Amino acid sequence: MLSLWADDRNHILDDAVTWLWFAFVTSAIGAPPAQFVWLVAASRMVESLAHANVRFGFGAWGDRLIVSPRFHRLHHSIDAGKAGCNFATIFPFWDILFGTADFSRAALATGVDDNRDYGDGYFSQQWLGLMRLFASRT
Repeated sequence: MLSLWADDRNHILDDAVTWLWFAFVTSAIGAPPAQFVWLVAASRMVESLAHANVRFGFGAWGDRLIVSPRFHRLHHSIDAGKAGCNFATIFPFWDILFGTADFSRAALATGVDDNRDYGDGYFSQQWLGLMRLFASRT
């Protein structure tokens, strides 16, 4: 189920790569450390809002500028045809660029509709995530 806290269920490796990339980009554009902290806080707020269990958007143009809960909700849909879209968590530009953007206004049911083992607890989930990553590479 989507909730304001659902965004915090990332794999630790995903978080590490994301924050290293974010630190590199902000350093490259010359953002001072104080601004870096505000950029991190703002991005986390947008990502958490995108995962909130609400169905509102920011309008036809707003949804194309920043990810709204309605836009990202389709990514977490149980409908298998919709789960392969709207991957972005801050800027939908990436989904537009790669052809995975779906700006329909559907408010589909969300959740996990499979029988896979997702682990019991934080460390078990992290371990299973790594095992699935390595299994997909062979």
